[in-house]
Amino acid sequence: MFYYKGLMICVPLYIAGTLILGTTISVAILVFHIVMVPMLFRYSKTFRRNLVFLNFVQWPLHTDFEEPSSSGIDGGRNFTIEYHSKVDNCPIRIGIWHILPKSVYERHRNKFEANTDKEQLNKLMDEELVNSKTPIMLYCHGNSNSRATTHRLELYKFFQRMEYHTIAFDYRGYGDSTKVKPSENGVVEDALVVYEWLNSTVDKGSTKPDIFVWGHSLGTGISSHMLGALERLSSTLLERHTSLPLPKGLILEAPFNNLADEVKYHPLGKLVRWLPYHEATFLAPFRSAAEPTFRSDEHLRRARALPVLILHARDDRVVPFVVGWKLYKSILASRSEGGATVKLHEYDKKENLGHIWICHADDLSEVVGEFVDGHR
Repeated sequence: MFYYKGLMICVPLYIAGTLILGTTISVAILVFHIVMVPMLFRYSKTFRRNLVFLNFVQWPLHTDFEEPSSSGIDGGRNFTIEYHSKVDNCPIRIGIWHILPKSVYERHRNKFEANTDKEQLNKLMDEELVNSKTPIMLYCHGNSNSRATTHRLELYKFFQRMEYHTIAFDYRGYGDSTKVKPSENGVVEDALVVYEWLNSTVDKGSTKPDIFVWGHSLGTGISSHMLGALERLSSTLLERHTSLPLPKGLILEAPFNNLADEVKYHPLGKLVRWLPYHEATFLAPFRSAAEPTFRSDEHLRRARALPVLILHARDDRVVPFVVGWKLYKSILASRSEGGATVKLHEYDKKENLGHIWICHADDLSEVVGEFVDGHR
């Protein structure tokens, strides 16, 4: 009977304690949700920058960038470009992979397998790039990790099967490139320097190979900024008297129209969209701050001569389809009185391609091949 009475007393106390603890935790979460997170968004440029670039996330670990084959890439080489950044006023080193088209690699397979002297291999690959009869794809990756991440490797293999040369690089703060905090202007400068190197390299041949630029996710904002402001950036950052030429086409995989709308429509945005200060706290910094804003819609409105292909999956939970659609409509409207073609190719939810697996789409070779072949 004693234990029974004790139990009668203890159970209500346990329940009350659990409720109090649960309430305390709930209040703490609510305070963090409606006070701390908004304050970080509104007042911490560092927090916003880390959220946008996620360059502190590096996977896989211990990548041997010097040997692309260690990541499962055949017919690849690693090299670097070093230059002095006008944006950050410091030396920058950019890590780059060049991957041969499949048929070219097969022709030289024995040299790769025999561990041919690196200098000789680089000379061979330089010649193949300069004299290429097939397109070159310059790839601008999205945020987090490096050029050696799994889904990016899958895309390089797709390019290889399509008989394209691949140029994949890491911006400052990523991979084996210089560990400098990335900014919008900084990563755009990196992309611009690689793009200038590629143009100057292929200009050495008798016939210049066709260059296309492919951007994924954040890389769509970077590539759109670079190409939309190419004339100005060629003058201010590269100190060129004439602008670099536009590529033959720009392919945007899972793009957004601008960073403010990407934040607004992101699935996690539903958690704070009801707050009365949502616009001022979460969106205003990406509309009015000097950076990052990644206004692809504004940049590409200025590049009416640039053909654009947009690839977007309707089940993309990172960059919702709606912001890709808004970008498409914006570019289309800017070309109502003339300009290069712009096309949107969407993937149904049932295909389960999400944000990073469009590289596995059944019709990708047909869609991309038609775009590339139609603009050579």
